Amino acid sequence: MANDIKHIHSYYSPNDLYSRIIEGLTEIGKDLSRVTLDDLHPVDEFHIRGTVATKELIKLSGFTSDMHILDVGCGVGGCTRRLSHETGCCVTGVDLSDEYIDAAQRLTQLLDMQERVKFHAASALDMPFEDSSFDGVWSIQMGMNVEDKSAWLKELHRVIKPKGRVVFYEVCANNNTPVYFPVPWAQDSSISFLVEPASFRELITAAGFEIEVWNDKTDLAQKAFAHMKEPVGEPDLPELGVHLLVGKDILTKAYNLSRNLNEERVSLIETVALKP
Repeated sequence: MANDIKHIHSYYSPNDLYSRIIEGLTEIGKDLSRVTLDDLHPVDEFHIRGTVATKELIKLSGFTSDMHILDVGCGVGGCTRRLSHETGCCVTGVDLSDEYIDAAQRLTQLLDMQERVKFHAASALDMPFEDSSFDGVWSIQMGMNVEDKSAWLKELHRVIKPKGRVVFYEVCANNNTPVYFPVPWAQDSSISFLVEPASFRELITAAGFEIEVWNDKTDLAQKAFAHMKEPVGEPDLPELGVHLLVGKDILTKAYNLSRNLNEERVSLIETVALKP
């Protein structure tokens, strides 16, 4: 387990990330004194269907301005900030990567959102919060890197208040194996721990939650990646993009994700669970 955490931390810890994002913004002509959430979304909403999916999840969540929400696996904070901006709620983000958290904090300050949006570097399996600290939780595509999903889900159950809702948007296994690597969340199988949707559902309920919503979004994920073709030669990457987070082979990773979706090797599940 300790080695898995080290490998995951290494994968999600690019050097000098904040400065590279700022350089990207400058290169595409953005005025740093007027940066908006939408200016950052090419790099900070690192999940399938990006901002479109984030807004769908916000609507699904039912989170309101009087709530304090925990974002587990927040990355550089794009969804954390979007959730706070759209609902007015306070949001605390946690991520294993110190480099991601540093960038998340500094980008939040750049957008002057630090009063309502906070971040902590921490493991999702051992979070520095008291029991029943949060009105709601959401976790967007980080469970793929969690081997001990039971411990992760029980930790979410611990920190959320009774009647609180958890929103998940997760890549799961599907009918066929193996998965083609690399993919956006892993260079190889050593840090990829997918379970089938039925197993994921069982794990959620075993942790003490009740399922309120269960949507299979695999078809929409397939459409989102339908344009992907196998990359050839040196990639032509934009100044600002998720390659800053997980490497210049992002086009190969996206192409493999498309193959995995189309060949039923992975699926995409959206679900809401309630703590009774």
